[in-house]
Amino acid sequence: MVKQQIDERKLDILKELANIGFGNAVTSLSQMLHEEKISMDVPSAELVYLQDVPELLGGAELPVAGVYIESHGGADLTILFVLSLDSSTNLILTLVPGLAGLNDQMGISVLIEVGNIMTNSYLNALSFMTGLLLIPSPPEIAVDMSGAIISTVIAEKCVLEDEVVLIKTTLKSMQKSIEGHILILPDNRALNTIFTLLGIR
Repeated sequence: MVKQQIDERKLDILKELANIGFGNAVTSLSQMLHEEKISMDVPSAELVYLQDVPELLGGAELPVAGVYIESHGGADLTILFVLSLDSSTNLILTLVPGLAGLNDQMGISVLIEVGNIMTNSYLNALSFMTGLLLIPSPPEIAVDMSGAIISTVIAEKCVLEDEVVLIKTTLKSMQKSIEGHILILPDNRALNTIFTLLGIR
């Protein structure tokens, strides 16, 4: 049983924040796609044990790419955008046809930029709705098996909590549908602060 008292209503709020933030991300990504129509769905948000995340992403040995940022200020969070390598390559080629995916430095730069847009869009929605000053770090990228990436982020960012918020995302363009996940790794006070400012007990 998950320890934190985050009920379905609170998860719905976190999901709605994702819808708000990713709506802004869609605008930025459409500009990168030269105004091609794209959409983004947020089908689920759940609170899960950190140790279970690799399996939920498709298996601890699944090769993935993750772009992550930290926020400091009113609430300390780490936000991670994760895609399988196939989805990463599809996303890169959708944005910039002709690149060699993650084997191309430009492709890596494209993925970092998309991850930066996604993570900061969520952070900006959170800041707007709560009034918190949330200062993001520059984005970082890791390409490895999902279990190794989660372990790296935990170690580098000194994540102490046992639970994280896992948000599934689906990005759709005219040619492709690309699935990914957003992970929100809070410190032990961040979510309580956020829900209190949103008037939710």
